[in-house]
Amino acid sequence: MRESAHIILVSQRFNILSTKLPRIAIPVILGVIACMIVVTATLFFINTRDMLTELTIQRSEREHQQLVAQLDSLHGYVSTMDMDFDEKIFNDNRQRTYLQMSCIHPDIWSMGIGGSKPAPDYDNLSSGTANLLGDLNETFDAMFGKCYLREASFEEISARIESKKYLWAHIPSIHPVPGRRLGSGFGYRVDPINKRTIRMHWGVDIGASRGTPIYATADGVVSYTGWNGGYGLCIDVAHGYGFKTRYAHCNSILAKRGDIVKRGQMVATVGSTGRTTCSHLHYEVIVSGIKVNPVPYIDTSGIIFD
Repeated sequence: MRESAHIILVSQRFNILSTKLPRIAIPVILGVIACMIVVTATLFFINTRDMLTELTIQRSEREHQQLVAQLDSLHGYVSTMDMDFDEKIFNDNRQRTYLQMSCIHPDIWSMGIGGSKPAPDYDNLSSGTANLLGDLNETFDAMFGKCYLREASFEEISARIESKKYLWAHIPSIHPVPGRRLGSGFGYRVDPINKRTIRMHWGVDIGASRGTPIYATADGVVSYTGWNGGYGLCIDVAHGYGFKTRYAHCNSILAKRGDIVKRGQMVATVGSTGRTTCSHLHYEVIVSGIKVNPVPYIDTSGIIFD
């Protein structure tokens, strides 16, 4: 006789329900229950995975949109910087022109130092993002090239300036009586004393009161001090490289012949000695024995280096 199993169910109200099943049905029921548990767990895992995947996709889409927006903003900023670099190129050309150096050709500036580089892999990106990254990389490459070229040019300019410092120190370039206006200039003029003849004025007059300091306009050696005819009390400074300056009608001389003077050093005071009608400085610049207009050797405000 086959054995059977009794299943007794008790409700909360103590109602008893009893049923009898063949013992062989127990494994079948347990197997069904186990299958249901496995299926339920599998479905729960799949649903959970899909939900997490959906959340990850949504987050990735938001990040992608933010990154594209940032890339677009960065592209605009870098493009603006690239256009602003034209001012750096202009300054470079201005500096090289002033130093009598050949300017860098615009084609070289546009190419920079860029060479062949491996193309980035944009296969996994959308066409819009790929184009944006491509333009950004090209702009960066051009900027890097221009910056490198500007740096190399700046080093070359600095070396040229360094080599010219000694020469420039001996070229007249400052105002001998700072803050005072220039009066009668270089060239022919009516004689201020007899008012009847036209005479050549070989320098520039700078009006100032008696005793106002006079400064050497460049490094040099005092080559003459003393009375010099119509110049009155006068001091000459030889600067080398063919340059010499003369300071006339002085009230007093503060250096003696053979003294080494530096640019900006006080060498005399303004007076009215010699052939003159009032207190002022008569200033001359002599280049290789030829008296030239001193004004270009006084006003250098138009020369600006960044």
